[in-house]
Amino acid sequence: MSDQKYKNMDYKDKNSETGAWVFQKKVELLYSNQRQSWLLSIMASMLVAYLAIDASYYWEGAVWWFAFMLITLLRTWNTFRFCRFHQKNKVTDFELWLKKFSVYTFLSAFAWCMGAILIGSKLDQLSQVYIFIVLLGVSAAAIPLLGVMQSVMLLFQVITTIPYLLYIAITLEDKGTVLVYMFGLYMIGVIVAIRRMDSNLSESLSMQYEKSQLVNSLSISNMELIHANEQLETMSMEDALTGLHNRRYFEMKLESEWKRDVRQRTVLSLMIIDIDYFKLYNDTYGHAEGDACLKEVARVLRSSLNRVTDMVARIGGEEFVVLLPGVDSENVQKVADQIQVRLEQAKLVHATSPLSDYVTMSIGIASVIPDKQATPLMLFKVADKALYKAKSQGRNKVVVGEMEVLKSQQDNLANIV
Repeated sequence: MSDQKYKNMDYKDKNSETGAWVFQKKVELLYSNQRQSWLLSIMASMLVAYLAIDASYYWEGAVWWFAFMLITLLRTWNTFRFCRFHQKNKVTDFELWLKKFSVYTFLSAFAWCMGAILIGSKLDQLSQVYIFIVLLGVSAAAIPLLGVMQSVMLLFQVITTIPYLLYIAITLEDKGTVLVYMFGLYMIGVIVAIRRMDSNLSESLSMQYEKSQLVNSLSISNMELIHANEQLETMSMEDALTGLHNRRYFEMKLESEWKRDVRQRTVLSLMIIDIDYFKLYNDTYGHAEGDACLKEVARVLRSSLNRVTDMVARIGGEEFVVLLPGVDSENVQKVADQIQVRLEQAKLVHATSPLSDYVTMSIGIASVIPDKQATPLMLFKVADKALYKAKSQGRNKVVVGEMEVLKSQQDNLANIV
C-alpha cells in the first residue's frame, strides 16, 4: 500500500472500521503513557510547594500540594482501572474512557493553574517566573504523553499555562508583553508539533491495522487451504460410494499394522469379502439399486466391528476387506459368522440368486504373526485364495486360508488372546 493511499484513508472517521480501531489505539496509548507521568507530576508539584514554603507560606503550599496529590492519585487510579479492564477485554466504550481521561486531565491542569496563581500572587517576580518555567516544563513534558490525542493535549496546555501567563503578563507590564509574545511562539510550535504527531501516528496506526487485517486474511486463507488439503486427503482415502476406506488406505494400514505387529509379535488377521452373484444383482435391479446394495453391505460390515483398531474398506466393485489386529483365526471366524448373520437380518432381496432369496457373501480369512519370513502381500494372497475356495465350494461360506509360512505358526496362534 502506497503512502498516498494511507494519507487518503478516512482514519479520522470513528464510524469507519479503520477509524474506530485507530481511535481505540490512541485511547490505549493515552492510558499507557500515564503510567510514566505520575512521578514527573509529583516532582514538579514539589517544586511549586517548595517555593511557597520557602517564602513562609506553609499553609498555602501544603494545602495546594495535598489537593494536587489527591487529583494525581485519582487520575492514577482511573488509569489502573482502565488497564486492568483492558487486560480482561472488558473495555468496550472507548468514548466513555476518553471522557474520563479528559476530566482528570482538566482537573490536573486546573490544579496547576490555580496553584500557580494562588501561590505565585504571594511571591516575588523571580519566584513567579520560576513557577511559569515549571508550568512550561510540565506542558512540554506532556507533549509526548498526551500528544496522541490533540484535544486532550490542547486542553492541558491551555488551562495549565494561559491563565497564569495572563496574570504575570499584567504583573510584569511591558516585560509581560514580551513574555506573551514568546509564549505565543511556543504555542504555535506546540500546535504544529501536536498536529504532525497526530498525523504521523494516525497513518502509522492505519498501516498497522491494514497489515494486521492482511495477516489475519492470510491466516484465514492458510487455515482454509489446510482444511481443504485435509478434506482432499480424506477424500483420497475414502470410497465415494460407501463412505468406507478405499484400497489405497487399506494398503497403507496393512503395511503399518504389519510393521507394528512384527515388533510386538502379535497376530494380524485379514478377511476378504465378496458379494455373491453381484453382477446378476445389477443385471436384475439396475446399477442404482446395486449402489444401494453396496451401501447397505457397508453398513452391515461397519456395525459388525466393535473395536477402534478394526478397519473395513472397499477395495473394488463388490469386494471388501476387514483388517483385525490382535485377533486370531478362531475369533476371526466368529466375526465373519456375525457379519453373515447381520447380512441375513438385513434381508436384501436378491430374487435371481441361485443361493437364496436374499443377498449373501463369501469370506476368505488369513491370520499370521508377522515376521521377516512373511510379507503383507503374502497375507493378502492367502485370504484371497481362501475367498476363491469359498466361491468354488458353492459361495455363501467362510473359509480360512493356509500357506507354508503360516502353517509354521499355527501352534503359536492358539496361544494368542
